[in-house]
Amino acid sequence: MFPTPTITFIFIFLVLVPSATQASEEEQRLYADLLNNYNNLERPVANASEPLIVKVRLFLQQIIDVDEKDQVVQVNAWIRYIWYDYKLQWNPADYGGISDVRFLGSLEQIWKPDILLYNSADENFDTTYKSNQIVYNSGEVMWIPPGILKFTCPMVITWFPFDDQICDLKFGSWTYNGHTLDLQIDSDNPLSPHQMDLSDYVTNGEWGLVATPAKREEKIFECCPEPYYYIVFSMHIRRRTLFYWFNLIIPSLLISVMTIFSFCFPPDAGEKMTLEITILLSVCFFLSMVGEMTPATSDAVPLIGIFFSTCMLVIAASVIFTVVILNLHFRAADTHIMAPLLRKVLLEWMPWMLMMARPGYRYHKGRCIVERPRVHPFKHIDAKIANQKAVITDAATDAQIIMLHRLNTELKEITNRMFEEEEKEAIENDWRFAAMVVDRACLILFSIFITACVVAFIACAPHIIA
Repeated sequence: MFPTPTITFIFIFLVLVPSATQASEEEQRLYADLLNNYNNLERPVANASEPLIVKVRLFLQQIIDVDEKDQVVQVNAWIRYIWYDYKLQWNPADYGGISDVRFLGSLEQIWKPDILLYNSADENFDTTYKSNQIVYNSGEVMWIPPGILKFTCPMVITWFPFDDQICDLKFGSWTYNGHTLDLQIDSDNPLSPHQMDLSDYVTNGEWGLVATPAKREEKIFECCPEPYYYIVFSMHIRRRTLFYWFNLIIPSLLISVMTIFSFCFPPDAGEKMTLEITILLSVCFFLSMVGEMTPATSDAVPLIGIFFSTCMLVIAASVIFTVVILNLHFRAADTHIMAPLLRKVLLEWMPWMLMMARPGYRYHKGRCIVERPRVHPFKHIDAKIANQKAVITDAATDAQIIMLHRLNTELKEITNRMFEEEEKEAIENDWRFAAMVVDRACLILFSIFITACVVAFIACAPHIIA
């Protein structure tokens, strides 16, 4: 007496094994009948004058890499081809209810279109997997070869890193013309901006997918009068700019703003020139990083490259103006004399326009008014002594007069030297104040210019954050 589980197993085996054997025999017979007198070189149309319609659909899985330097894009995708083969039709009732069969893609048992990616950049050109073809009883053949597609894409770097790229995948028959093979786009909604199937799409961290339109084009080559149809699947991708904002743009903006603060240093500060040179080297470093990120092309200069070049020119100009300011600040009265025009511009017009204040001076309508003008103390005394007439006195009085005259001469010489020192100090103070005026003018001008550059940079960008 067998146990209950054993009896159940024997019953299932006796019931299913004959049916499985019968199904295998039916499928074997179906394959034999379908391949009987079948030629895989023959185009599967009943009327040779009619073109075979092949519908193409692209399933985008992932954008693997976008190489701006080599202008090559690599994606993971599936391509679905559907056509009808009039020789591969059968009645499922005659073959045990079998409604579909598979043919090995590697054996080339049935006909399939020689559709290739025209702008392939792979060394093997066709990198799709030789997958099986599914044949339905109606004669419909569906072939979905997956693959890693590597194709060329001309990059427009004018707006880098706020750029959009449109990359085309051109699929077409390599030998069949439009009279024998008619390629059509397989789409559920022709008006949709996404003609690629994105049901299994994996979002890329660097590029956002804006749209995936498709179009059918026709081209006539010089060698052949027949038209050739091909389908162009386009990928409209937009670069995500958050990385560039935090790693390039914002640091460069902060460094450029430091140029403005360098004019807040006193002209005699020794760190003024050191700060300017350090800022210039920092911007040169960022500019070299941008050069490594962008394609090596001479057709256009990227927007961020123009921005960094402008920053570098601004900082270089600030270094030049800093040298001019230091030169003005350290000029001495023994070596330099301020020209009248320069004095008018630097000591009268510009301080009044910049609303600057200077102790002992007042500015009104472009004129400098000295509140306490300096007068030589012996100027009026010498004039009075010269106008007095000599009076004859005794010998004692003459001695006193001679002594007073000598004392007057000594005091006059000491006073002249002090007055000359004050004059030299006043001239040097004029040069120092002129340096301060130029420093203030540079502070205002560079602030306006850098602000204008940032506003123009943001205004020119097609989008700020994607």
